[in-house]
Amino acid sequence: MLKNKLLLPLPAFWILASCKPAETPNAAPTSESARPAHWGYEGKDGPPYWPTLSPVYAACGEGKSQSPIDIAKSEADEASAWKLNYNKTSLKIAHHAHVDDIIDNGHTIQVTVDAGSTLTTDKDTYELKQFHFHTPSEHTVDGTHMPLEIHFVHQSADGKLAVVGVLVREGPENPNLAKLIAHFPKAKGETNHVVDMELDLKLHLPDNTAAYNYSGSLTTPPCTENVDWMVLRDPITASPEQLAAFEAKLGKSNRPVQSLHGRSIRSRLMQSKATE
Repeated sequence: MLKNKLLLPLPAFWILASCKPAETPNAAPTSESARPAHWGYEGKDGPPYWPTLSPVYAACGEGKSQSPIDIAKSEADEASAWKLNYNKTSLKIAHHAHVDDIIDNGHTIQVTVDAGSTLTTDKDTYELKQFHFHTPSEHTVDGTHMPLEIHFVHQSADGKLAVVGVLVREGPENPNLAKLIAHFPKAKGETNHVVDMELDLKLHLPDNTAAYNYSGSLTTPPCTENVDWMVLRDPITASPEQLAAFEAKLGKSNRPVQSLHGRSIRSRLMQSKATE
């Protein structure tokens, strides 16, 4: 995620604890006003009440392009020139009680990354800023949740956002997740910087990078729209013990699926490249 406060005032994703933002896909600089009221995932601060907590959160109730969504399976891949180019990165992990902007307003483990990893679409090139986790998954496929979902948050030079969602199912242990779990911060609000350790981002991606693409929003208040979403079709795996570790750390941290309101979901086949 970054070295200077990250950009964007968008919630569903967390930009890094120490980043200073340029912010939102609509390009307004980040400020406290972007998240003026406390919100959560349960009780009177939960998703059904987000639109009532502050006028700034109105899109959470009135928006017609909200995320996450339920995805109907499709095997029809559309070839495209979209490319994921992910490098290795040093390990920087932050645990936030709330995700503020693309940053925090919910319970998450957030990992900031070194510069150099990008997503290229037919619209623009986006730099990977950070990735974070939700338990269970926010997106569903044919109505079914996975136990974990990873969101890779990218930002273009003009502040637009693109997020790649990776679903995680129970299966063989994931070596990348093992590194993260071993270095989880001990308490909420703490940041753990691990020296001389690399994380291979390619290991967070399935071999087949076919993806469901749609126009959506941040999945936390203020639920800002015009976010380009790519949810990879094939899940990666994590062991039962690894999934339990994330669930114990994060608790319930997913927004319910939202209505499509006539939006289309395109199936794209992206090219993936990992740089040593």
